[in-house]
Amino acid sequence: MAPLEPGPAPTEKAEQPEDLAEPLVETRGETPLVPSWPGPRSRLDEDGKPLPPEQLVFFVRHAESRWNAAQASLSAVGMLCENDHGLSEEGKHQAEALREKVRVAKEELSNAGTNQAAAPEDWERMLLDPDVVYSSPFTRALQTACIGLKELFPGSCELAIMREAREHKRLGGADSTGIACGEAIRDRVREEIRYLYEDEDGLDDSKAKASVKDFDEIQFDTSSVVEEWWGPLMGESQAEMEDNIQNLMDRLRRTKGRLANGGGAAILVGHSLMIRSIFQCFMKPGACADSATLRTKVIPCCGVVGVRIVWDEMGRPCIKDAMPMLGTVLAEPDFDDSKPRPPRGEGCVCGRGKVDQCVIS
Repeated sequence: MAPLEPGPAPTEKAEQPEDLAEPLVETRGETPLVPSWPGPRSRLDEDGKPLPPEQLVFFVRHAESRWNAAQASLSAVGMLCENDHGLSEEGKHQAEALREKVRVAKEELSNAGTNQAAAPEDWERMLLDPDVVYSSPFTRALQTACIGLKELFPGSCELAIMREAREHKRLGGADSTGIACGEAIRDRVREEIRYLYEDEDGLDDSKAKASVKDFDEIQFDTSSVVEEWWGPLMGESQAEMEDNIQNLMDRLRRTKGRLANGGGAAILVGHSLMIRSIFQCFMKPGACADSATLRTKVIPCCGVVGVRIVWDEMGRPCIKDAMPMLGTVLAEPDFDDSKPRPPRGEGCVCGRGKVDQCVIS
């Protein structure tokens, strides 16, 4: 992947675009990310050609991890005994269910006689024939991509690991602390997938061998994670998280594909808070029927949401449309995000708001 070109350093802060979302005052008791625009972003690629003004991106939240399972059972040991948790047994089933949804959807399109090239306006066809699949470097996200999206890799599409797609790093954050870099990430994920499918009695290793065989057929691009890519032990500052999410959007804009304007269809397998932050920062309240949910809730494990992102002349992104895909069911919002938020005081005992907003990564 080509390195990002930083925009010129201006002398004063650029004016905020009208379409840019106004982040919520409170979400899980955290300060919401506010995109600060230091100046014009680069509008040219590494060859000096204009970057596409529009992209189609499909966000996929990873399947349940061992950290998620430990959190649900209130097991502090399970949450803290390891870093970069892999998928749980339930997470394996969720990823397999996603793979089946993809397989059925592709079969239905084929049976309908839709073998021609995907039309840009047909989001499902673009999802099932993406130009690139990106993933967070964390094991749980890569396992989800390799298992749940395996049907999308037989062609020329590769799995590009994107350091900017990692989950936000909080203080300590065992689930948001990495272990491996570069090609060692691939080796770690391979062993985690083998472990996930091993027979408990050790008498039948056929499923483990088949899963590893499937994994070995996938091509990886690890060029953006050759050095340490996770945040510091004390967690990332607000400014660092804001900078990372800007770099992520810049990276997405560089996708090249078959959209009329030169952009492409990209799948990004990531994390609950990272995905929600993108909607909070770049989707205007009321922009679509599900904007309140997408800006205030986390999407379910293995949930898929497609978005159309448009960049203005200053290089500032705005999510214009969003739609849940492959049967993804979103939670009901607690309130209309285009109106002032109701007073706090309800929800879980940690004081961070609603219980379901406390489920992270």
